[in-house]
Amino acid sequence: MAAPQVLVAGAGVVGLSTAYYLSGRGFGVQILDPGPFPSATTCASLGVLTHFNGGDDPFSQLYRQGHALHAELAARLREQTGMDVGWRPLGGLDLACTEVERAELRQLLAFNRERNCPAEWVEGEALRQLEPCLSAQVLAGLYFPTDQRVDPEALCRALLQAARQQGVRLSLGESIEEFAQEGAEVRVRTRSAEHRADFLVLATGAWTGDLAQRHGLSLPVRPVRGQHCRFTGGQLRHVLRHQGAHLVPAGEQIIVGATVEETGFDTQTTPQAAEHFTRLCQQVLAQTVQLLAQRAGLRPKPKGGRPHLGSLRDQPRVLVAAGHYKNGILLGPLSGQLLADWIEKGHAPGDLQRFAPER
Repeated sequence: MAAPQVLVAGAGVVGLSTAYYLSGRGFGVQILDPGPFPSATTCASLGVLTHFNGGDDPFSQLYRQGHALHAELAARLREQTGMDVGWRPLGGLDLACTEVERAELRQLLAFNRERNCPAEWVEGEALRQLEPCLSAQVLAGLYFPTDQRVDPEALCRALLQAARQQGVRLSLGESIEEFAQEGAEVRVRTRSAEHRADFLVLATGAWTGDLAQRHGLSLPVRPVRGQHCRFTGGQLRHVLRHQGAHLVPAGEQIIVGATVEETGFDTQTTPQAAEHFTRLCQQVLAQTVQLLAQRAGLRPKPKGGRPHLGSLRDQPRVLVAAGHYKNGILLGPLSGQLLADWIEKGHAPGDLQRFAPER
């Protein structure tokens, strides 16, 4: 019998992960994406795999599973492709520059210790030994040893190469106009062709809500712009966090971001964001840094805060993996693995009811 065929709409980290895990199990997979590759959203991601709390709710459990998967995936992709995806167990520091921020960090420390999450208070000489680049304005820090970072572009390239080695086809310039399940197959019409397959996976990111609305579906996912800047002139050892922003080591660069802006599908960068992140570097870093580049992408923000994972109610051969918001890189590989399990077994792999697409 011929292998079941799956169309994956979207060549971001979620779609690529889905294609990678499905093709590894013998499915025939074709990815459809408007292009170019990698997407602007992926290029604008910081790639931070940050610490998590110890809650027992389904989202916290999903978060922990996604966090744990990255080390294994990085090793597997290196073995398959020879590519380094930039996974690094860096550790992270939340910083306090005022007495008010110091008190807030103390509360955060208590919160994490109540949940048995590893966190350590550092200040004074111990803080400077841990991260020598910090300015004199930084009074204290909360150290999270399990924080990690991955290079989103490198991860997507490695996923694509590994998927292609397993037979996956990537078709760029293919924007979905219409889809519908018809009996035991799914029909998909793009601007240039019509496709038929056994399953369709919608990994369409910030465009999911718009696509669903055109088909009479309710998948409330909207775009939220995030900008980041890349600086030269300093080297970090850890991921730093201050005032809601991240400072991320990336070789000889420091990536700083990201903004949260309700601008629809506008992906332009602004001088205000560059000025804001420059001032942040001046506050927390002892080195003088220089602006090298600026990027913007669209985060897919879901209503209710939880990603949409699973099959459509009336079209069970159409599955959705979207709405990961700020956790696209963190949860993307796990989401792809879960959907591959779902399609292979014919039912949800565990209790994913809280993430049902139409909820």
